[in-house]
Amino acid sequence: MRNRLLSTLLLVLMLAVGTASAAQKEPRVQKVYMFGFGASLTDSLARQTQVQVVDSAWIDAHKLLVDRMLYSIQLQFYLEQNEGMKNPLCTIYFDTNERKVNKLWHKIKKRYEAEPMLKYAEVPATQFRFTAEQYRPVITEEPTDAAVKTEAPKQTKKTDKKAAKK
Repeated sequence: MRNRLLSTLLLVLMLAVGTASAAQKEPRVQKVYMFGFGASLTDSLARQTQVQVVDSAWIDAHKLLVDRMLYSIQLQFYLEQNEGMKNPLCTIYFDTNERKVNKLWHKIKKRYEAEPMLKYAEVPATQFRFTAEQYRPVITEEPTDAAVKTEAPKQTKKTDKKAAKK
């Protein structure tokens, strides 16, 4: 009796946790503080943007920026077109806490300004601004029976010989 009650309670708890985690999987719009850093390893150039506020960024359940690669591409395109950098490696730093982002911004600035072999410069906010990316949900569809190809059975040597004799 006690085991049955414990099993039922455990099952209800598992269902509650599963339902709660399923509800959190959808990303939500949130204000995010971000900056970008781009470096061209062949030219020893480094550029860092100012900390910017993006009001309508999408954050997932794990507090990660959705489609952060697209923000990186925005910075890469700007650096290639306006700064003359060739194939810059771009990184985006973000957080919902402004103080944490500013602290990280100063840490990176200090590190790369001190490097004598690197030409470091800041990109003013008047020249480059991140624009919020539109959320595109990932749609995964399971293949239907009609879409799945059925393979013909492989013929063995014995069946090939029988077919050749006929």
